[in-house]
Amino acid sequence: MDARPPEALRLRPHHLLCLPHFAGKGYSGSFTKNMTYTAALLQREPETPVTLCTEADSLCACCPNRRGKACESEKPARYDRAVLQVCGLQAGQTLPWCALQKKAAPLLHGELEKICGDCQWHSLCAAIEKEYKK
Repeated sequence: MDARPPEALRLRPHHLLCLPHFAGKGYSGSFTKNMTYTAALLQREPETPVTLCTEADSLCACCPNRRGKACESEKPARYDRAVLQVCGLQAGQTLPWCALQKKAAPLLHGELEKICGDCQWHSLCAAIEKEYKK
């Protein structure tokens, strides 16, 4: 009997930047709980398949800024496009989380300002990056 491959986790491309910097803060209690769960899962199981999508994903499901399958802000879509372009990825692509993190590594170490400098969480991510560099 063939083992069934695990179902891929759907994530927006900009979450490749958010998850490694997650520090237990979020838009709401349910969002923070969901983000904490997802970050822990991916850290514990780095081979988890992830499909990149450009509409609401498993993290957006608990976001109070979600309006149907979209966000009330234009920023996430802009961040998604930039991450896809800079990392050489495509929407709909499925790779293990660890492989996606390798592709996003240049952004995680010094390029955040270019992609998401206007995000409300940017100063928190920048502080975490500064600690990484020490």
